[in-house]
Amino acid sequence: MSIEKIISSYFESAQENKFTYLIPTDSPAFGGHFPGNPLLPGVCQLGLCADALGRKIGKPVEIKSVSRCKFSMPVRPGQRVQVVLTERPDGQILAELMHPQEGNKICKLVFLAQDYVRKNYEEN
Repeated sequence: MSIEKIISSYFESAQENKFTYLIPTDSPAFGGHFPGNPLLPGVCQLGLCADALGRKIGKPVEIKSVSRCKFSMPVRPGQRVQVVLTERPDGQILAELMHPQEGNKICKLVFLAQDYVRKNYEEN
């Protein structure tokens, strides 16, 4: 199974620009990252952002580039993650990954999506 399908299977709900995912305890992403101290790899967190934007605009999205990334807290097995998307005036997307219950920031990313057009974002 592809990483995109695995990450997509974590999706739980959406409300406007907020997308909630449950990271299962048996996720294959934890396999080698790290034995005895599992945490969700950054590439999977970026995958959550791509999946959220794809759900927002109604088509799959590929990340073209990341101009900013700051990890503040690890994502552990069984944890819920909320991805909050905000479009910036320069066409990039600000994605903030949060703990939905506590409101703690997990990660902050600014990225461009391949073939993404601002108009598509506003229509949905």
